[in-house]
Amino acid sequence: MTPNPAALARQWARQLPEDFARRLARAMREGPDATRALQQSAVLPPSAAAVRQAVELTEAGQGQYASGALTALLDLVAEQPVITPVWTGPESERSGGRLTLAVLADLINEARREILLVSYATLPSVEIRSTLSDAAARGVTITMLLERHADNPQFSGYGDPFPGISARHLSWSGPHRPSGAAMHAKVLVVDRHVALVGSANLTGYGLERNLECGLLVRGGPVPAALAEHLLHMRELHLLE
Repeated sequence: MTPNPAALARQWARQLPEDFARRLARAMREGPDATRALQQSAVLPPSAAAVRQAVELTEAGQGQYASGALTALLDLVAEQPVITPVWTGPESERSGGRLTLAVLADLINEARREILLVSYATLPSVEIRSTLSDAAARGVTITMLLERHADNPQFSGYGDPFPGISARHLSWSGPHRPSGAAMHAKVLVVDRHVALVGSANLTGYGLERNLECGLLVRGGPVPAALAEHLLHMRELHLLE
């Protein structure tokens, strides 16, 4: 039985990176061969599954319809954000969110131009270090705002949790802070199109063990607004 093209288009618009989803829409317009050619670049499991389903649709003669539906939904998402809960901790009997670690890794893999990473306690896993290193290697500009003992004497975290990764480092220096203040935000913004904002620190406990909650915002003006606010805060400065 051929999958429902409208239902798949809605699923792809929610789950796939926008750039890949638009490539998928173009390929479906061109036919089965162009759609199958995307298999080589479908790295993440959701992307690979989408290509398999899209090939089935194009072979059944429904590629043009699915392409049009997906394109229309992507244009709508660009104006109206899709907000998804992201959790760490016990599973729920009701569906409604993805694991924080998996979302974070997928978003870093998705980046093509820019990553803005803000974290308080930061002790990343090998997986997160690896995905960030790969992003830097493919030319993604990475900017980090991490809490430092030099700026907050009460903070006891690691000085450089990402050794060897090419990135710009911002600081909220101690003399510019109110007494006792901490840089406590946890934010990831990718390509100014997607943002993850939540309670989880970038540690094994925060991403895999604690009970944590965040919101994944895809599309709309909020991701770009977050990036603009953080990058233009008057009391932040670029570390040498």
